Amino acid sequence: MKKLLASTALVGALVITSTSFAETKFGGNVENTWTSKSSKTTTVAEDATDQIGTDIEITMSHKIALSNGWTATVSAAIDESGEDRTNSIENGMAISRSYVQLSNGSGLTLQIGSEGIQGAEIYPIPTVADISSDIGAAGSTQEYADSINDTNALGIALATGFGTIEALWAPDSGSGKDNGDANINNRTTGAGVEVGYKFAALDGALTGGLGYSKQNNENDVTTHGQEKYRAASVQYNFGSVKVGAGRLLSNAAGTNAEAADNTVTTDSFGITFAASDDLSLGIQYKESSSDLAAWASDEEVTTLQAAYNFVGIG
Repeated sequence: MKKLLASTALVGALVITSTSFAETKFGGNVENTWTSKSSKTTTVAEDATDQIGTDIEITMSHKIALSNGWTATVSAAIDESGEDRTNSIENGMAISRSYVQLSNGSGLTLQIGSEGIQGAEIYPIPTVADISSDIGAAGSTQEYADSINDTNALGIALATGFGTIEALWAPDSGSGKDNGDANINNRTTGAGVEVGYKFAALDGALTGGLGYSKQNNENDVTTHGQEKYRAASVQYNFGSVKVGAGRLLSNAAGTNAEAADNTVTTDSFGITFAASDDLSLGIQYKESSSDLAAWASDEEVTTLQAAYNFVGIG
């Protein structure tokens, strides 16, 4: 009953303080891709695979101006990235982001939800479809941080004259973004915090960013490890051609007893070419290495992509 009263009070407050301005938008896209992947490690010979894929996204955004000068935004989207791939459920669409934001018009944004403020999740290179670590069998390492923006978190962003500073905090860094009401009885991970910095220069042609993320394991004696990510990237847009490079340092969450360095270094490079308004071509390359004694082999992955946008929705 308390939950119902709290929800009713919040809706009432938004209605009372709103002005006459409100805007609701629906949109999305359908994109078909052809991906050719080549990979090898120091212990496995080079192999290659090809695959045709379809990316469908449907978006909704509602924006309303409040009487105190702030703007409230409610946004949500569904696509294949919201699927439960951990449990091999890949035959449908699910929530890929949902958040509520309050912005004051002077560069300050507050948020609760997922996949709005990106924090330390920085895609280091330009792509025309999925980045290689999001493609099945395209290597075992990733180019971008496992960010807590993939879970429901509190966020803040401040846009300044020298770039945008972002921060996220989640009480449970592993709760996920497609959960219903919070279920704290089965909590398995601890809190997470991350910060990110993004910049744009030369009229937006030069962009880049830095990110740091730290996520705690469940708070007990044997698994009190911390998962850490440090990311950096830079990209340049020549017009129809974009190039970029990035580095990610990953530390898996181990135990207190582990003394070995378990940092994995992943360097990535990418270039895309917009052949027309709808057709794009791209190539990605990444290589990963580690000084961890148990690291089996270094890894190299090359991905060729072509994407055609047949139709927009909305």
